Amino acid sequence: MDKQFLEYLDSEKKIINSSIQDYFQNSFNNEEEPFLREFLSFGQYFFLQGGRRLLPISLKNTFMGLSSEKDILEYSEAIYNVSVSIEMLHISSLMIDDLLDKEEYRRGNKTFHRFIGEKMTHLNKLALEEYAKSSTIYGANIISLMGGQIIKSSKFESNRKEKALAIYLNGMQGVSRAHLLEEYYKQVPLEKINLENYLILADKRAKQMETAVGLGAVFGNARKSQMVPLMQAMNKIGIISQMINDLDGSFGKKSNKKSLDSDIKSGQSTILTVVAYQSADKKQKKILNTVLGNRNASSDEIESVKEIFKNTEALNFASIYANNLKNDVYRNLQRVYPGLRNEIMDYYSHLLRYITEYKE
Repeated sequence: MDKQFLEYLDSEKKIINSSIQDYFQNSFNNEEEPFLREFLSFGQYFFLQGGRRLLPISLKNTFMGLSSEKDILEYSEAIYNVSVSIEMLHISSLMIDDLLDKEEYRRGNKTFHRFIGEKMTHLNKLALEEYAKSSTIYGANIISLMGGQIIKSSKFESNRKEKALAIYLNGMQGVSRAHLLEEYYKQVPLEKINLENYLILADKRAKQMETAVGLGAVFGNARKSQMVPLMQAMNKIGIISQMINDLDGSFGKKSNKKSLDSDIKSGQSTILTVVAYQSADKKQKKILNTVLGNRNASSDEIESVKEIFKNTEALNFASIYANNLKNDVYRNLQRVYPGLRNEIMDYYSHLLRYITEYKE
């Protein structure tokens, strides 16, 4: 992976983290309710524990790639501040994801429901688990709505803000829709889930990527001929990202700070489980039906499922399919007219490589 690009991501992340910190501090200062002030301090701490900030960086770069020189000069600081909005949507989605999947760690740190439960030690211990659940659900709602408030209070003109809010709310709806379908499909027998269903579930991540560049394009006064193919390209990058996440969920490196058993134990409908089940024989399907979704599954049972992923060619299929989607991404980027600035086109090429190749 290009060292210069990694350094660039790191430098951008520091700027965005500073904007996140400023936003939470202002929210904290304006909140009078003591508990909600405490909640905001927890939220700020959790936000700054990790994360790559690819969504806000992509929002900012889309703006830079499509804007006039005048707008770039006028809104160079404002675009960083408003880019925090998409991170709010992203983090709120992760909070709900981790809660429903009973995850203990995210990015090598405690997940939000576990973190806030352990922080509120003055509460009745018997009620802590329920408190952590409810606080995470309602807190995630508040944080996603904060993203809309950031857009509304930004320094951009009213017309752009109205369009941006429409895109943001559409993104919220798309992410929530994918979450709802994901929970439903956990109850549906695997034989009734196909690749098309999986792609709908992948919208949970794809819609966030699409929304990020949609916001950047609106703030950059983009034409429809620029916005539509760019959003389509980023939607596919989001699907690729979800597929890579699925692969890492079973075959990643332990140093990646991601559990290699959780997707199988929670019965996630990943690209691997969907494709493997369609190709599995009777014996293999029996193993998949027994182990997937079994939180008490043994190490040997987990390994037997991973072997099925390999033997049914599900692992190989996922890699090939991701490569095909990469070609679609480049075709969509070429359709952006008038085109992106060269340095921003380079950014998207590096971003795609980073998502598919880089291992932390």
